[in-house]
Amino acid sequence: MKAILIIAHHCILPGAYKGFEEILDKLHHDLPGTRVASTSLLDLENDLRTLLREDVESVTLLPFLLLNGQHAKNDVPRVVARLQAEFPQIPITLLPCLGDWKEFGDIVVSGLRAVENNALSITPNSEIQTPNRSLLSIELNLEGRNVLVVGGGRIAFRKVKTLLPTGARITVVAPQFDPEFEKLTSKGEARPHTSNLIAIKNRPYEPLDLRGVFMVFICTDQPAVNAQVSNDARARRILVNNACDYLDGDFIVPARMDFGENIAVTVSTQGRAPSLAKKLKQKILAEWGEDLARIEREFSAK
Repeated sequence: MKAILIIAHHCILPGAYKGFEEILDKLHHDLPGTRVASTSLLDLENDLRTLLREDVESVTLLPFLLLNGQHAKNDVPRVVARLQAEFPQIPITLLPCLGDWKEFGDIVVSGLRAVENNALSITPNSEIQTPNRSLLSIELNLEGRNVLVVGGGRIAFRKVKTLLPTGARITVVAPQFDPEFEKLTSKGEARPHTSNLIAIKNRPYEPLDLRGVFMVFICTDQPAVNAQVSNDARARRILVNNACDYLDGDFIVPARMDFGENIAVTVSTQGRAPSLAKKLKQKILAEWGEDLARIEREFSAK
């Protein structure tokens, strides 16, 4: 299998990788059978080495950079030369940066013409409306999957408690932890196997924490850290849940009520009104809780 690895700048601003992700999606669609991956300049060496250890016959690198500067001329070629010597059996091709592509000028001119044409058709009173997005409700099988939780406060603790019954392999990273976390990892926990599903790392987040991760939950009160985790995860095509900004994430976790092994009821306000979801949950528990529990017992007794 051939592989393409696109190298982007490292950035912590939310939404910075939007255009980058659209290009990755197009490559996935237009180049079936080719492994398409992404990395940042910061993670290039580690990510390229990981890719070369997989079942690939060749790797093509595209520096998603405009200027042929220090990174394109020196840093990236140095990494490529080092890893080509380490994996001589796998050809590594380094493409020029985007600014050196002969087609790039035509792309810029075409884009500017499109903007000018659109500007002529928009009146000063025109309003740009953002369509309301509708989230898809699904239930994921996370058993054995690697899930990262960044943050050690009460929100992170609640996320971990929600994840535990799924059988996911949970890693929690934070420089400080709420005392409640001790209950999850102590030998006196009611479910002894719980400690085997949780790894606690008492330190700040690092991009390498995302290695092999399927899903990440962002639960810190530090905007810069949240933005970095979000962009790092998106560059690696990892699902993101941002507890501080649901619009920045790929998914939300609805309020859930379990009435035994067979009945689970979830309540969602599409992430827009968590307080309303809490009220609806309380109403369901108060008015339907006993009936649902009885139905569960009757069904289980059959």
